[in-house]
Amino acid sequence: MPAATLPRERGMMVIWGEVSDKTINEEGLNEWWTYEHLPERIAIPGFRRARRYYSVSENSKSQYLVCYEVSSLDIFTSPAYMDALNNPTPGTQTYMPLMASLNRLSCSRPEFNECSASGTGATLVLITFQPPISQNLRDELGAWIAETIWPSLSSHHQSLLAIHLLRYDSYASQSGSSTKSYEKVSFQSAAATGVASPERWVILVELTESITAPFAQHRALTHSIVQQLKRFASEIESQAFGLICALSE
Repeated sequence: MPAATLPRERGMMVIWGEVSDKTINEEGLNEWWTYEHLPERIAIPGFRRARRYYSVSENSKSQYLVCYEVSSLDIFTSPAYMDALNNPTPGTQTYMPLMASLNRLSCSRPEFNECSASGTGATLVLITFQPPISQNLRDELGAWIAETIWPSLSSHHQSLLAIHLLRYDSYASQSGSSTKSYEKVSFQSAAATGVASPERWVILVELTESITAPFAQHRALTHSIVQQLKRFASEIESQAFGLICALSE
């Protein structure tokens, strides 16, 4: 597959959760998120790209996921970003608390240039897990993605665009989660609030195809990755999302 044309940034934030009530005005929520909130974030120095995704949970509630890519992990604790979080817009104050059981993870991202082709995935698979305690196994996990999983899957699945390994950073995650923007938000992940809990890492898998396409391969790919990931990790959970929009600086 062709080499990546987009820069591979060193920091990424992943936020996901479902709406708390089916009576919520989701049209207003989506207008705020796409046309106000994402442009506001992209305007902050160091933010490079923002993407929003959507899925439906087993209880038929809407689930949303957003990814922010930044030039370095330090951007998530920068004065400009903290100022934005501590001075939320009226729209942010209205819509942010509507997301129930929100998860918010700020992560470092190793430079896996070889694990990506150009483009933005129409389908994004989120895989969260508790990483191995051993540093040797953590190092092997990265090598496994770059040297085993990516070559094996990308050679058989042309729809595979990228695989990202995100390593949770407690300081960056907790710094943002305690700001005014999240005062009325219920966090599902105790790690985001500073309460002691198992560390969570993330693997993101990007595919070209629509999540609803009859030929979609995300289920088979996810199953293959999860089964092999059990060698390194525990408490593995996965969810597929479909693209809503993508913005770049």
